[in-house]
Amino acid sequence: TQFDYSPARKASWLAFAHERFGPEVMSETRLDTLMSSPVVSHLLVCRDPATQLDAGVALLYLEPPRIAFYYYAFYDLNLRARNLGMLLMTSAVTRFATQGFGHIHLGTCYSEEALYKAQFRGVQFFNGFEWSTNLKELKYLLRREHGQHHLLAEPDFQAMHGGLESIGTRTGFGVRPARLR
Repeated sequence: TQFDYSPARKASWLAFAHERFGPEVMSETRLDTLMSSPVVSHLLVCRDPATQLDAGVALLYLEPPRIAFYYYAFYDLNLRARNLGMLLMTSAVTRFATQGFGHIHLGTCYSEEALYKAQFRGVQFFNGFEWSTNLKELKYLLRREHGQHHLLAEPDFQAMHGGLESIGTRTGFGVRPARLR
């Protein structure tokens, strides 16, 4: 069925995005583009049982049974105490695991504020050269000073992976000591 992408819904989603993500993250044009693109194939709607009104919506891309991509969630900020954002995400994870999806992508984790996405069993992230399940590594990546050194040049990161030779062996990246002339 076609979802009613009404002006009122769009306005409430934009107001949510402005407050939660910042004023320039989700423009009206960007939201319209998302809603008309193939990257949003389904919506997960959470209704308030008392009023039967929409309390929250998650934009999804589904490719059963391979992957579910949890794109953006919008919810009524007046109901923030109910923790609707987490309810939407956990409902999606439960639903797609039950339906046999191989993977669910919960979005990026560029800051420590996004670590709530890492609470699910089986979580993986891409560390720059391989998929990892090491949450200590993810926290390290989020806390490190960017731009100082290439990640592979950082001794702490090398140590997490058994040194550069181990990284090279596992990933196919070549590691050769520099030769002095």
